[in-house]
Amino acid sequence: MKLRLESFGELRLIDLAGQPVAFPEKGLLAICYLLDRYLQNGAGSEYPRSALARFLWDSHDNPDIMANLRKTISRIQARQTELGTELLIFTATGVRIKSDAFVCDLFELAKPDGGGALENLRRLVAVLRQDFLAVLADQSVSTQQWIAGQRDRHMAILVDALKTALPTARSREDISLIKEAALRIFRDAPDDENIRRILVEAYESEGQLENARRLFEASRHGLESALDIGLDVQALREVRKVFAGSQSPPSVMEPLSDGGSRVARPLPRLVLLPPGGMDAAGALPMLCGPLIEDVTIGLCALNTVSVVAPHTAARIAGHADKAELILRHSISYVLDTRLTDHALFVQLIHASGDEVIWAERFNLEKYDLISHRRDIAQRIARELAGQVRRHETMRHSFEGNSAAYHSYLLGLRDVKRLSLPDIRRSRKAFREALQHSAHFAPALSGLSRTFVVEWLLTARGDRELLGLAEDYANRAIVADPSLAAGFRELGVAKLYLGDIDESLLALKLAEELSPHYADGIASYADTLVHASRPADALIKIDRAISLNPLSPTDYLWTAAGANFALGHYTEALEQISAMDDRTPADRLSAACWAMLGDMKNARLYMRKVREIYPDFDVDKWLSVVPFKEQWQKEQYREALRRAGF
Repeated sequence: MKLRLESFGELRLIDLAGQPVAFPEKGLLAICYLLDRYLQNGAGSEYPRSALARFLWDSHDNPDIMANLRKTISRIQARQTELGTELLIFTATGVRIKSDAFVCDLFELAKPDGGGALENLRRLVAVLRQDFLAVLADQSVSTQQWIAGQRDRHMAILVDALKTALPTARSREDISLIKEAALRIFRDAPDDENIRRILVEAYESEGQLENARRLFEASRHGLESALDIGLDVQALREVRKVFAGSQSPPSVMEPLSDGGSRVARPLPRLVLLPPGGMDAAGALPMLCGPLIEDVTIGLCALNTVSVVAPHTAARIAGHADKAELILRHSISYVLDTRLTDHALFVQLIHASGDEVIWAERFNLEKYDLISHRRDIAQRIARELAGQVRRHETMRHSFEGNSAAYHSYLLGLRDVKRLSLPDIRRSRKAFREALQHSAHFAPALSGLSRTFVVEWLLTARGDRELLGLAEDYANRAIVADPSLAAGFRELGVAKLYLGDIDESLLALKLAEELSPHYADGIASYADTLVHASRPADALIKIDRAISLNPLSPTDYLWTAAGANFALGHYTEALEQISAMDDRTPADRLSAACWAMLGDMKNARLYMRKVREIYPDFDVDKWLSVVPFKEQWQKEQYREALRRAGF
C-alpha cells in the first residue's frame, strides 16, 4: 500500500484515493526529520533512538523522554501493523525510514532541474504555497528550530530558482509565474529590496503598479487591521494626518527605468567579535571560532548589512581599545560573544548609543557542536539580520532630526529610574521629542510608560493617568504596528485598568513581535503575577533577566512579587535587596517581613512608606490593584495589616 506524506501545510498521511490515514503525529514528524537527513546528506542509515527522543521532546535532562519514545514507538508499530506497511523501522537502539514505502512532497524539492528553469520554478511554487509543517500541535524547542531552519532553506531554494528563471521569462504566463514566486518570498521577507524590485517590474508589465503600492502598504500596516484590542480610532486618524503630511512615498515605487540616479543609503556595518579564551583546552573553545565564522559567512549573503571580515573582527576583539577601532572603522553594530560554562552568550550592541538591542544564551550542552554548528550559526544569523533590520527602521525614521533623537535618549535614560522627579523629567524629554517628530512611536510608547510608573509610585489610584497611558500606547501602535514597545505599554495600561485578559493578549503580541525584547517579557511576567499565575511569571522574568543580566529595578521588583505570591518571602526579600533603589518596593518589603514574623523590620519599612506617602490606605490601594483571584488580594491585605498599615 503506497501512501503519500504531505508536510507543507497540514502534516498528514493520505492513501491512493486521497483520503486521510490516521497515524501518530510524532511518527509523521520523525519521518519528515529522517527523510530530510536522507535527502540532504544521503543519511539513510540508522538514527539513534536517544537523539530522536531529544529532537521530539527537547528534554535531554529528563529521563521520561525515553519512556515517551517507547510509548510512541509502540503506537507507531501497532498502526503500521494495521496498515500492513512499514514507514519506520525500529531496532533496539535506533530507527530508520523505509523511503520506498511512501511518497512525499519533500521529494519535489530534491528533484533535478530536468524540465528547464521555468518548469523547475513552477514545481517549487506549487509545493511551497504553504509553510512547511504549518499546523503542528506539539513542538519542542529543537523541533521549532529545525522547522525554522527548513523554511529558511526552502525559501533559499525558491530564491535561487527565481534568479535562474528570471532571464528566461518572456510570455505573460512566465511573468505571472515570476510574480507568484516573488509574492511567496515577499510573504516571508517583505523588506528584501530585490524581491520588491521584481514585484514592481512584474506589476508594471501588467499595468498594475498601483497594486504593488497597495501590497507594500498592506505589509507595513498588516498588524493594524489584524488586531482587535481597543485601538484608539481618533489616534489613528491623527497619526495618519501626520504621515500624509510628512512622509514621502517609498523609494521602491520610483520608476526603475527613468534614467535617473539614486543616492543609496550606506549599509550599516556589523562586526562579530569572537569570544575570548579561544586558546583554552577542549573541543568547545576550538569550535566556537568556526561557529562565529559560519555566522559571518551567512550574513555576507544579505543585502541589508555590511559585515566586517573575521580577520579584522579578531584583531578588534584582541585590541586594548576596542571602542576606538569600532569608531575608526565606522561600525554601527557589534555582536559581543562570551564563552561560559558550556554556553555561548551573545549580545548585539548599537555602537553609537552603547545600547544592547538583543541578547541570547545558547546552551551548547544540548548540541553536538560538530554536527549542529551550522544549525546554531543559521539561527544566530537569522536573529541578527532581523534585529538589525528592525533597529535600522527605527533609526532611519529619525535621521536628520538630531534634536528629537537627543530628547528621546534623555527620556529613555530617566524613565528607567523609579522616582517621581526622574519620571516627570523623562516625560518632558519625550514631549520635546514629539514636538520635533509627532509620529515617532518609541517616544509615544515612552510617554505611556511615564504615566503608568507615576500611577504606581503615587499609589493614589488615579485612573486619569492610566487613561493617558492607554491613549499614548494606542498612538504608538498606530504610528508603528511593528514596534513591540507599543503593545507592551498597552498591555501594562490594560493591566492596571483591570482588563487582565486584554493585557495578556497585548503582551503576548509584543513577545511575538520581538521574542528577545527583555523589557516586554518582564512586563508580561508582571501581568502574569496579577493574573494569579506567579509560577508562570517566574519563568518569564527569569527569561527577561537572562536576556538583560544587569537587570533594571523593575525586573527584580516583579520577581519579588512573584515569589511573594508563591509564599517564598525570603526569596522575595533577596530580590529586593539586589535592587539599586529599594524604595519603590518598601511596601512589599514590609509585607514580606510581616509574613516571616519579623515585626521589627516590618514596622521599619512601614514607617518608610508612611514618610513618603502619609495618606496610604491599604483598602483603597487594593481596590485599584488588579488581581485575578481573591486569594492573592487577601494575602497582600493580611501581610500589610500585620506590618502595621
